[in-house]
Amino acid sequence: MKNEESKTRSMDPVIKKCMKHLEIIGADDKTRQIVYMYMKTLEDKLTKVNEKELDHQSP
Repeated sequence: MKNEESKTRSMDPVIKKCMKHLEIIGADDKTRQIVYMYMKTLEDKLTKVNEKELDHQSP
């Protein structure tokens, strides 16, 4: 339980909101797991893109 709480605190607000909506509509655990996996993958890719852009802006 403690591990789940720390995950929730560090979770991106958009992912957190999406997961809450899945809970509201009664999505099963497997569906929530799959959606989280894809959302997290997108977040990771965006982070890499943003880091690359920052690297290119540096003198």
